[in-house]
Amino acid sequence: MEIDPPKRWKLWKAEILYRLPQESRKKIKNLLKLGDEYKSSGEEELAEHCYHLSRKLAEQARAVHLLKKIEQRVR
Repeated sequence: MEIDPPKRWKLWKAEILYRLPQESRKKIKNLLKLGDEYKSSGEEELAEHCYHLSRKLAEQARAVHLLKKIEQRVR
């Protein structure tokens, strides 16, 4: 699968946010904000990837209220 260089950078940016040494809840909120930016610019796949990463973190951190926010965005 070929990915355009700008999209590759955006995907890499989401992965960096996911791996940064930061408090989990802050990472989740940053990923949600990034996903919202991608969704508003019409890049649904990148937004879904950000939401997936944030859901993964929220499940690990057991942040139920953030999981609810993520589910609202995915629908």
